[in-house]
Amino acid sequence: MSALSSTNNNSNNNGMFDTPLAPLNNSHKFFLANIDFQTTAPQLKSYFAQFGNVNHVKLIPHHSDGGDSIGGGKQAQKHKGYGFLFMMDHESALAVESYVNAFPNNKIEMLGRRDVFVRRHDERRRVTNVGR
Repeated sequence: MSALSSTNNNSNNNGMFDTPLAPLNNSHKFFLANIDFQTTAPQLKSYFAQFGNVNHVKLIPHHSDGGDSIGGGKQAQKHKGYGFLFMMDHESALAVESYVNAFPNNKIEMLGRRDVFVRRHDERRRVTNVGR
C-alpha cells in the first residue's frame, strides 16, 4: 500500500468518505447495500483489497434534521447502510464481480454482516426515453 493510500482518509468525516486515489471510473463501480451502520469506508477498503486495488469508497450519509452531517451529534456520525465502491482497474473489478456472482442474489457475508448486497453499478441500466 502506498503512502498516499494510507493517508487519504479525512479524519473529519467519521469514516464515511475517503479521497479517491485516481479519477473515478464508473465501469469499475459497485453498489453496496445492507452495510452495518458501524462499518467505515476504511474497513470496506480493507475488505475489498483482497480482490485488488480499491480506488474509493463512499458511504451515503444520514443527515440529521438539517444539521451539519459532519459536525457533532450521534445522528451525524451514521450512514444510511449503503454506498459505492470504486475499484482501481478492470481486473480488480472483475475479481469482485466474480466473487459476488457466486452467491445467491449477490448477497455476501462481509465484516460480520450477513446478506450484504454487492452488484456492479451500471449507469447504462437507467431507463431513458428514446425518441423524444
